[in-house]
Amino acid sequence: MKLAIMRLLEEHGSLAYDHLAAHLGEPPDAVRAALQALRERGLVDGLAVGRLEGHLTTAVAYWRLTDIGRRQLVQLHSA
Repeated sequence: MKLAIMRLLEEHGSLAYDHLAAHLGEPPDAVRAALQALRERGLVDGLAVGRLEGHLTTAVAYWRLTDIGRRQLVQLHSA
Protein backbone atom coordinates (compact mmCIF):
# COMPACT_ATOMS: atom_id res chain seq x y z
CA MET A 1 0.00 0.00 0.00
CA LYS A 2 2.89 2.40 0.73
CA LEU A 3 4.11 2.38 -2.86
CA ALA A 4 0.55 2.94 -4.11
CA ILE A 5 0.22 5.92 -1.78
CA MET A 6 3.47 7.38 -3.06
CA ARG A 7 2.38 6.94 -6.67
CA LEU A 8 -0.95 8.66 -5.99
CA LEU A 9 0.85 11.57 -4.34
CA GLU A 10 3.20 11.76 -7.30
CA GLU A 11 0.20 11.91 -9.65
CA HIS A 12 -1.99 14.31 -7.66
CA GLY A 13 0.58 16.46 -5.84
CA SER A 14 -1.14 16.32 -2.47
CA LEU A 15 -4.16 14.53 -1.04
CA ALA A 16 -5.93 14.16 2.28
CA TYR A 17 -5.69 10.71 3.87
CA ASP A 18 -9.41 10.06 3.36
CA HIS A 19 -9.05 10.81 -0.37
CA LEU A 20 -6.10 8.43 -0.54
CA ALA A 21 -8.19 5.77 1.21
CA ALA A 22 -11.02 6.26 -1.30
CA HIS A 23 -8.64 5.97 -4.28
CA LEU A 24 -7.09 2.82 -2.83
CA GLY A 25 -10.27 1.22 -1.50
CA GLU A 26 -8.54 0.79 1.86
CA PRO A 27 -9.71 1.65 5.39
CA PRO A 28 -8.76 5.22 6.36
CA ASP A 29 -7.03 4.03 9.55
CA ALA A 30 -4.77 1.72 7.54
CA VAL A 31 -3.90 4.56 5.15
CA ARG A 32 -3.18 6.89 8.08
CA ALA A 33 -0.83 4.28 9.60
CA ALA A 34 0.96 3.81 6.27
CA LEU A 35 1.35 7.58 5.89
CA GLN A 36 2.85 7.80 9.37
CA ALA A 37 5.36 5.06 8.48
CA LEU A 38 6.26 6.89 5.25
CA ARG A 39 6.64 10.13 7.20
CA GLU A 40 8.99 8.51 9.69
CA ARG A 41 11.19 7.47 6.76
CA GLY A 42 11.13 11.02 5.38
CA LEU A 43 9.26 10.06 2.20
CA VAL A 44 6.11 12.14 2.76
CA ASP A 45 5.14 15.10 4.89
CA GLY A 46 1.90 16.66 5.98
CA LEU A 47 0.69 20.10 5.04
CA ALA A 48 -1.87 21.64 7.41
CA VAL A 49 -4.36 23.96 5.79
CA GLY A 50 -6.97 25.98 7.65
CA ARG A 51 -10.46 26.01 6.24
CA LEU A 52 -12.95 28.64 7.38
CA GLU A 53 -16.36 27.21 8.24
CA GLY A 54 -18.65 29.92 9.55
CA HIS A 55 -16.64 31.59 12.30
CA LEU A 56 -14.45 28.55 12.99
CA THR A 57 -11.29 27.41 11.27
CA THR A 58 -10.92 23.69 10.73
CA ALA A 59 -7.45 22.27 10.09
CA VAL A 60 -7.17 19.89 7.17
CA ALA A 61 -4.03 17.85 6.56
CA TYR A 62 -2.86 17.09 3.06
CA TRP A 63 -0.01 14.71 2.39
CA ARG A 64 2.67 15.18 -0.25
CA LEU A 65 5.92 13.58 -1.32
CA THR A 66 9.18 14.98 -0.02
CA ASP A 67 12.22 15.36 -2.24
CA ILE A 68 13.49 12.07 -0.79
CA GLY A 69 10.19 10.39 -1.68
CA ARG A 70 10.32 11.71 -5.24
CA ARG A 71 13.91 10.48 -5.64
CA GLN A 72 12.92 7.05 -4.39
CA LEU A 73 10.10 6.83 -6.93
CA VAL A 74 12.50 7.85 -9.72
CA GLN A 75 14.84 5.04 -8.64
CA LEU A 76 11.95 2.55 -8.61
CA HIS A 77 10.83 3.66 -12.08
CA SER A 78 14.42 3.25 -13.36
CA ALA A 79 14.84 -0.26 -11.93
